[in-house]
Amino acid sequence: MIRAVLFDLDETLIDRTETMRRFLLGQHLRFTDLHSCTDEEYTEACLRYQQNGYADKLTAFTSACIDLGFSSSRLVTEIFEDFKDHYGKEPVLFAGARDTLNMLSQYYRIGLVSNGRTKGQTAKIEASGIAKYFSSICISESVGCKKPDHAIFMTCLRELSVSPSEAVFVGDNPEADIEPAKLLGMRAVWLKNEHFPEPAFCDGVIMSIEELPNMLSKIA
Repeated sequence: MIRAVLFDLDETLIDRTETMRRFLLGQHLRFTDLHSCTDEEYTEACLRYQQNGYADKLTAFTSACIDLGFSSSRLVTEIFEDFKDHYGKEPVLFAGARDTLNMLSQYYRIGLVSNGRTKGQTAKIEASGIAKYFSSICISESVGCKKPDHAIFMTCLRELSVSPSEAVFVGDNPEADIEPAKLLGMRAVWLKNEHFPEPAFCDGVIMSIEELPNMLSKIA
């Protein structure tokens, strides 16, 4: 019997690229030193080095500034600190994410397991209006370990008071989300995307988060 559904955050509920794009447009507006290029030029240069969100952010900003002809290390440091202060305050949810969480929270206990900085991830969760749906929120910086470490998953399961066999994990990254969930004895649903090949073992594949309720019915 499924009693809980656990979610990854970025690229599962939150559109990481569009969230970063929105942040970068605002950052360009805040920094007059960046105005020798357009906001779109700045945004595209920074996105080029994000590596689907996995790049070291200071390195990514440094590379983008070099491409754009900005040689000031002071400017790079300032925009990196600005990123740590402001990123996540204007998150972009995938279509149907809020409605799906609202629906599922009526039948299941809902948890979140996310890698990342506590400040930035918490900002996304709160600003997007989805915090109220989660009975457990486990962010790697706060927990002290990150996916695919089994400990962060088990922390969430304990807080939800469910066993692995009673839970389904939903995520986009086969190595960080799907494989550890399966090894722990959870069912796992992969949100298909262009960045990763389909995992060798999963219990379902969805094209959008809106398909999840039907997939859970099939799994159950």
